[in-house]
Amino acid sequence: MSGAFFPKILENGLGAASAVLVYQALCCMIRVKKNRWCAGILFAGCWLVNFAVIFIGDIVNWTFCLLVFLTAVWFSCEGSGLKRFTLGLMFSSTVFAFNAFYDNSVGILFNFLKLESLHNYLYVAGRAFFALVLYLLLFQRRAVRDFELSAPLWRLMLTLTCFPAGILLSLILLRSPFGNKGTAIADGALLLLVMLSFAGLLRALTVLERQQRLEQENMLAMHNRRYYEVMEQQQFEIRRLRHDLSNHLQTLLALPGEQKDDYIREMLDNPAFGQTLVWCADSTVNAVLTAKKSLAEQKGIRFTARVDIGEELPFEKADICAVFANALDNAAEGCMALSETAKEIELNARFGKGILAMSVKNPCKTPQTGAAEAKPDAGEKGSLPEKNSGSGSAAGKLRLPKTTKKDAENHGLGLKSIQETVKKYGGSMEITRQEGRFCLFLYLPAE
Repeated sequence: MSGAFFPKILENGLGAASAVLVYQALCCMIRVKKNRWCAGILFAGCWLVNFAVIFIGDIVNWTFCLLVFLTAVWFSCEGSGLKRFTLGLMFSSTVFAFNAFYDNSVGILFNFLKLESLHNYLYVAGRAFFALVLYLLLFQRRAVRDFELSAPLWRLMLTLTCFPAGILLSLILLRSPFGNKGTAIADGALLLLVMLSFAGLLRALTVLERQQRLEQENMLAMHNRRYYEVMEQQQFEIRRLRHDLSNHLQTLLALPGEQKDDYIREMLDNPAFGQTLVWCADSTVNAVLTAKKSLAEQKGIRFTARVDIGEELPFEKADICAVFANALDNAAEGCMALSETAKEIELNARFGKGILAMSVKNPCKTPQTGAAEAKPDAGEKGSLPEKNSGSGSAAGKLRLPKTTKKDAENHGLGLKSIQETVKKYGGSMEITRQEGRFCLFLYLPAE
């Protein structure tokens, strides 16, 4: 009795381990919602897929398991509908192709060799081995599981996924339930081809994600560069006009009284003759804060800055401009929906021991729920969690609040630009909203 008891424990342990590996493999492709019920439902779906017996000619079992799994992925995972459906179909079809190969071709081969008992003994071990291989192949994708392709690219991936999935469906639907050795070999070859096709699709998905990420990073880099070049051009105009001050004075001496007054007023209205405030020892920070303070005052926003930077910052000028300018632009946008008395931006920045730390705070509009302030719902579209952070290479996991502007595709780049800069220097970024105040905090370590 004990001789049969321990193999049974081993078999159950391998079965549980294979289901866990299939679940973890799926989690490498798509993020699961932070809810125990969602994780439990998805794990049950992975267990069902892993142990689904797929016999050639048995369309009912395959259809039932596929629908249950896709439903579990749809309700338990994050991302767009196209992403959830495409990845669910791709993942389940890969596992089903192996199950069909293992249950039919391998089973018939063992039967032909008179080794049915060995096949039964190693049945769970074979599925556990496949689950381990699948997890190891997908483990490297864990870092990009949150990345979202554009809708046309997801439609392309869904179309490509339908071809090997259609081959699998045809094998299960059109083949005879009981084949001979010849048909078993042919079916096995087709099922292996289906699994290789899904491996190719996974590679194509990785390439598309990498290409789209590079395009977004290039777009943000160009956005930052243009921002800095415009500011540089403004500073050049200021220096040029100030250099020509003697010419302006000579012109004033030659003008009659009324024209002289008009000329003076025109000169005073020129921003080039405005004062560039000295906030710190970094010229780029001074230029950005001076420009943003002027814009904030024009919009009726009170601007307070405490800056402790005693030397030129050891970062690229375009990156410094992107971080400070985008942070202040985002704060100014958040103030526009408030009353005149509530508009306020508070900036604190300090550079010391090789680390730049900065925080930008501004009041923000909160939903009204009687006298108490409602906490934001992290799952609500466009809402912001109470605390949202990312650091180092994981900074890409930070979920950013959506822009309030109508043209969302051409706006909302500010926080993304800051996020990419933070990631570039291996820093950390945190976004919080507490007691009606929005706070952006980050630090950048110098190389």
